[in-house]
Amino acid sequence: MAASATGHGRLPWLTDGASVIDNVKSVIRRFLGRAAIGRPLVRLRFRLSRLSTRIMAIMMFPLVLFFVGLFSIDQYRTTLIQSEFTALERQGFTLARSLALAQAEIDGGLARRRLSPDTMNHLLPLVGYGTELRARVFRHDGWLLADTARNGAGSARLRRRGHHGPWQRTSDYFQSMMRRAAGMIGTDRTLPVYREGRRQNAGDYDEVVMALAGEPARQLRQDARGRLVLSVAVPIQDLRLVRGALMVSISGGKIETEIAEVNVVFIQLFGIVTLISIALSVWLARSITGPITYLAAEADNLRRSRDLSARMKRLPRRRDEIGKLSESLIEMTDELQKRMAATAGFAADVAHELKNPLSSLRSAAETISRISDPEQQQKLMNVILRDVARLDRLITDISRSSRVDNEMATEAASTIDLRDLVGNFVEARQTTIDSHELAAELPEAPVRVSVQDGRIVQILDNLLGNAVSFAPSGTTITFHLVAGKDGPAALAVQDRGPGIPPGRLEEVFNRFYTERPAGEAFGEHSGLGLSIARQIARGYGGDLTAANNDGARFTLTLPLVRD
Repeated sequence: MAASATGHGRLPWLTDGASVIDNVKSVIRRFLGRAAIGRPLVRLRFRLSRLSTRIMAIMMFPLVLFFVGLFSIDQYRTTLIQSEFTALERQGFTLARSLALAQAEIDGGLARRRLSPDTMNHLLPLVGYGTELRARVFRHDGWLLADTARNGAGSARLRRRGHHGPWQRTSDYFQSMMRRAAGMIGTDRTLPVYREGRRQNAGDYDEVVMALAGEPARQLRQDARGRLVLSVAVPIQDLRLVRGALMVSISGGKIETEIAEVNVVFIQLFGIVTLISIALSVWLARSITGPITYLAAEADNLRRSRDLSARMKRLPRRRDEIGKLSESLIEMTDELQKRMAATAGFAADVAHELKNPLSSLRSAAETISRISDPEQQQKLMNVILRDVARLDRLITDISRSSRVDNEMATEAASTIDLRDLVGNFVEARQTTIDSHELAAELPEAPVRVSVQDGRIVQILDNLLGNAVSFAPSGTTITFHLVAGKDGPAALAVQDRGPGIPPGRLEEVFNRFYTERPAGEAFGEHSGLGLSIARQIARGYGGDLTAANNDGARFTLTLPLVRD
């Protein structure tokens, strides 16, 4: 029986042990290169990895804090303004009622629209005295009647600046800069600008126009310096008769001061969080670059040692992507070492298999020159021709075995119907084989697998050739294909031969393992056919196994293509 080994070795690995280390270093370089340009090492689907989560949390936390702070400050500012408007409106209504009652007493209960200038100018200064509140009364025709600003009321008090030392001046300067920066946060640049003409009229203020129409109104403006100005206008009315409008206004300096203090605290907090994020980023960077540097140093140590039995040390306590990279590199080096060991064994087997026919050739060539009997010379010439054919077949199979992995890596797989492929193969081979009957037992439904159809035909040819060699002439060789919903596709090739010797079910896949059927000349098979077949099957994620079941039974399994 022609059989062969698990095909892991490749001839290019016959160079030296540095190939293992070069491959390890190339993996690390690709890792570093991808990390440097920001491409993901692994495509994440539907979930974030641990390392990505850490990086995103550190990078996003200051940004999230910044936007949350801006939103909170804006809400706080709005609340302060609304509270100030509410208090200002309450004062306006109280004052307007007082002015209306005072004017009603002067009029003696007569329903008049006219307001007394003397009364208004006498009462208004009492309202804003000692405060920043400014009150203005407009007549029913819209013209200004009284203004607390004319009497000096509502003016702010100036505080004398004291003298401070250099440390205090430095602190004041720093606080001033912080307040300037804080003033830029939450400032609304879209507010209308407060302007005041020499002769004020209700048409200059929308809220006064609404108040003269009987509806209280609010208005938020900003002055030329960007400071807030809050105004509330309420009607001065006696019952339903609107006699005029009262406009009370105040500077939003208190609100701006409170907002600025909050902004200073926010900036300080944001600065602290930013510093913490930078520190965490440095720690995270070192936690990434440190293990990678360690892995690169381990690869260099393996390269310098040239010890094929040496292994990379595992990173302690790493369960993230770096730990997975370390495990992958260790598994890769182990696999490469196994392949190099298999390649070394393959090379020894090749040398041994080539040595026998070469020795026979040399012996026949040396002998043929010393004899003169034509019959004996012809016999020796037949031996030489047979050994040459054996060498040609052996070298061809060796070359084919060494190229399988590389060729499969470059060949594009496609989805095929294994049922049609097996059916066509059996039909085609039956026309060239007269010694045996070929039968195909196929399912009704298609069996879709992702392979290169030429490689599957190569496996079938090896299995068919093996069955033809051992099965008695006239018997049937059966190709039985089944495919379950959950399991892989399984193709069994059954012959009616003597079967596989006990204890040799795995050994038949070893390279250069050969069991010759009775009557077959030595060297007809290289012992690589089954090895190549299993190598191809495993390359597509499947396998090739052997069993005895009323003869030899080889089963090829391939993963199904799911819908």
